[in-house]
Amino acid sequence: MKSIFGGAKQQLSSCMQQDSDDTPPVILVANNDYNHHQHENHYQQHNGGFQAPTRRNHSPRHYSQPHTELNDHTASEHNNNNNVNSNFITAVTTPITGTSTYETLQRPFKHDRRRGQWSATADFYFACTSHAFGSIIFSEVPVYAMIFGGVFFLPMYLIAIFLYAIPIFIIQTFLGQFSTSGLISAFRVAPLFKGIGYSILLLNLISLAYYGIVAAVPLIYAANAVHTVIPWMSCDNAWNTPNCSTHSTYDADEISLDPHATVEFFRYIILTDDNTPHEYVISWPVLCGVVGVWLLALGILLKRVSFIGKFFRCICIIMFAIFLAIFLHLICYIRLDWDTFVDYFKPTLQSSFSGVLGGLRTAIFMSTWLLGPGWGNVLTLASHNRFHRDSEKLTYWVSGTHVLLAFMAMISGRIAFDHFEDHVGFLHFHFDEEHYMQFLYLCFAYLFGSFTSLPNFWCFLFFTMIFLAELSAIIIQMMSVLTALFDEYEQLRTKKSRITIALTLLMMTVSIYFCTKKGFEHLDLLPNIVILSHLIISFVLLLMTTWIYGRERFQCDLQFMLGKTISSFKIFLIRFLTPAFFVLSIIQTLYFLERDNSPTALVIVSQCVIYAIAPAYMIYKICQTNGTLRNRLKQCFAPHDWHPVDADNRRFYEEIMGVSEMLVMEGGEENCAVNA
Repeated sequence: MKSIFGGAKQQLSSCMQQDSDDTPPVILVANNDYNHHQHENHYQQHNGGFQAPTRRNHSPRHYSQPHTELNDHTASEHNNNNNVNSNFITAVTTPITGTSTYETLQRPFKHDRRRGQWSATADFYFACTSHAFGSIIFSEVPVYAMIFGGVFFLPMYLIAIFLYAIPIFIIQTFLGQFSTSGLISAFRVAPLFKGIGYSILLLNLISLAYYGIVAAVPLIYAANAVHTVIPWMSCDNAWNTPNCSTHSTYDADEISLDPHATVEFFRYIILTDDNTPHEYVISWPVLCGVVGVWLLALGILLKRVSFIGKFFRCICIIMFAIFLAIFLHLICYIRLDWDTFVDYFKPTLQSSFSGVLGGLRTAIFMSTWLLGPGWGNVLTLASHNRFHRDSEKLTYWVSGTHVLLAFMAMISGRIAFDHFEDHVGFLHFHFDEEHYMQFLYLCFAYLFGSFTSLPNFWCFLFFTMIFLAELSAIIIQMMSVLTALFDEYEQLRTKKSRITIALTLLMMTVSIYFCTKKGFEHLDLLPNIVILSHLIISFVLLLMTTWIYGRERFQCDLQFMLGKTISSFKIFLIRFLTPAFFVLSIIQTLYFLERDNSPTALVIVSQCVIYAIAPAYMIYKICQTNGTLRNRLKQCFAPHDWHPVDADNRRFYEEIMGVSEMLVMEGGEENCAVNA
């Protein structure tokens, strides 16, 4: 281990301690044995010596009184009596009644030693890849982007991945792996922004409320694929109308066509048929699927992290194998030649600059899919890595795999789209269910159902693959929520099983609303709303990490964690070019929201709550801090107990960075800082 830290120390020789004017003097240190409930001694550097407050006065007022000088002999004797490691300068004050000592920066964050780690390095890779691989990459968005953007789409997509998605992925990985904590406690890097952690928690809960339906629908399709006659390829079902058709050819000049069996099955699932009596009628197949999805997720969530990592490893390999088999069979089935492949990358409206520009904007928008649904999930997954794991290399592996899978999904989507319009009708003209899931469950369902050989088998494989991907997304989002709660609140750690069961059942109950016709209407709008919140929160995270925490500190911490040099050019790209892509992505998302529908009351209320939590917490935090406004802001912006949780890693971190920990006293008028 010493050789690892020695190499890191050489790599970090250029990372010097910043002046006190540049670095807000607020950090909290833990005792080496991490016994957070015992009072430790507080020292203040003054005129080359140390001063200590008397321990006989436990009132906050004693911090503002003159301190008595502590000579070397007294300090040494005091340290020996309290069994303090000589490598640390420890500081903790007595708790103030009625306040949380952790919230008021009076004691260190207490690490959950039972949170667990991945059993293998590859588990983080498989978990992140499974999280980013879902039904969204099989939607119509990449297909239309390729149709209108053509060959110009791919370069912009790759640039957006490298200059937008990967930087945010690295920042989330850094926060999680360095702090070994969830999406609330990781904001110890800048406590003033801790309210964002609670906003993220609420955002993930909103995403989980409807995501059970996203996983239940492919489960329903996979279950129906085992029937002798595939239901969406037949008109002999109870839900079919007298005008139901199974036509494979049609007249393109016709304005309206009889509804195809595939369309009627999808209407039956999402309750958009005219036979639905009222808005709150429940789709019973979807409800059964939701219950099954959440029970499966609960069974996995009750296991240890090492087991969950093995689960993701197996699921990801199975999904990759299925998708590869489907893709190769699809290429052979339609006899895709080189000329057709080249035509896929020619802009359909070559003379339309606005069409090409729309494809380019969509490419930037699509790069957010690398981070998966919800927010902070990459941060949570990285928090289970070992501290010196080379997560940067894993980031590039995850990104490369996602780009490859997305490219294969775009080709598959284009094949399914052309096949549907060649045999059934024009999407959005003859058939338009005004739902974001229609492309996947109309075009792909008809494509695999029309196979001449083993249609049931290929339908089952495809929708099982989608189901496994969405189940993985639910498990990871639930892990983010639960880990955030257990890391932040120590008293909940002894009740992990009960809280996991209660929260899962609560999410399953809330999901019932989205099993109704009215719920499906909101389900069509919420994903774009969540993406908008995702972008705004990521933008604030970027500013917090690379600007407020500081470029040098961020770079040095990253180098220490990875044990290798990080190019300053990479940091420059993250600080300056990534924000530009944020602005473009936010504009594109706002365009989608305006094009689709006006936000409903439910969406407006949920978004107002999400955006109100962070500033409300900032105001609360500043009000709870004493001193002038300048000192309050310094205290709230400065890192709180920001160091590795492992004692050995922390000791070497303090040695390499050349700084000892500092503490701000809640009852004092000035910030108390100790420099090495």
